[in-house]
Amino acid sequence: MKDRSTGRTFRAGTWGAILGGMVGFGLGLLLAPEEGRRLRRKLAYQLDHLSEQVADLIEKTLSPESESEARRDGKALVDDAQEKAEKIGTDIDALLGEMREGQETP
Repeated sequence: MKDRSTGRTFRAGTWGAILGGMVGFGLGLLLAPEEGRRLRRKLAYQLDHLSEQVADLIEKTLSPESESEARRDGKALVDDAQEKAEKIGTDIDALLGEMREGQETP
């Protein structure tokens, strides 16, 4: 017997529900008691509108300006830590240099 994770089962169920809903919606529109030409125009409009919304969502998700506040804060924190680590490294090198000079001059 295979061990299935809850997350995998949830994703499969979610995709099944989404695809089932889309098929049901399409069949409902096609079988609705409306004039064929009017129904096709309505369906084309709704699909066009949906595609625009999906494109906008993808663009917002992939654009660098949509970077979350937490990500910006994390990046600033890492940059600050790197800067401080470099300063500490420089200070340690300077102290080691002074210690060597003190040991060389008896």
